[in-house]
Amino acid sequence: MVLAGQTAAPVELTFYDENDHQAGDLAIWRDGATDPETAAMVKRLFRCRTTYRQKLLAQKTLAMLADVADHHEGRVIEYVSGYRVGSNESATSPHRDGRALDFRIRGVPLREIRDYVWKTYTDVGVGWYPSEQFVHIDTRPNLHDTSWTFLRGVNHYHPWWAEQVRQPEVATAPVAERRPGS
Repeated sequence: MVLAGQTAAPVELTFYDENDHQAGDLAIWRDGATDPETAAMVKRLFRCRTTYRQKLLAQKTLAMLADVADHHEGRVIEYVSGYRVGSNESATSPHRDGRALDFRIRGVPLREIRDYVWKTYTDVGVGWYPSEQFVHIDTRPNLHDTSWTFLRGVNHYHPWWAEQVRQPEVATAPVAERRPGS
């Protein structure tokens, strides 16, 4: 019965906005749904920092965020960037569609966040920005999974860690089911 109660309740997220230096709380359902008040807050929080335009992040992106927050319960999500539509943003960027988020979690190594998302989800993009100290996640329906490491101003696609993380486990332990991110 406890498990049923956990899946029926939204995930509580404590966040810190790296741009405006504000902290707060959000409640997002595990499927990424939000109530109207929370949707308005999400739009404002993750707005484009260049144009100030607002857009609700994609439901599947919010679902991944809720899952990551639940996996690291009680930790603060520090986000760097969400929706972006400024003139410097690539036309193909998932940030432009509101499907991406750049963040870190206080007290959790970036590698742990990166590996959890890459191993748990499909139909996703996962970027590791070790120098900038954040992880990028996005949902990419109808596209293939993409992983990269950003080093010295260049994206390095298909990094070693992505292949290693998705290697089948060599034991009799049950393999965790991967969930679609889109």
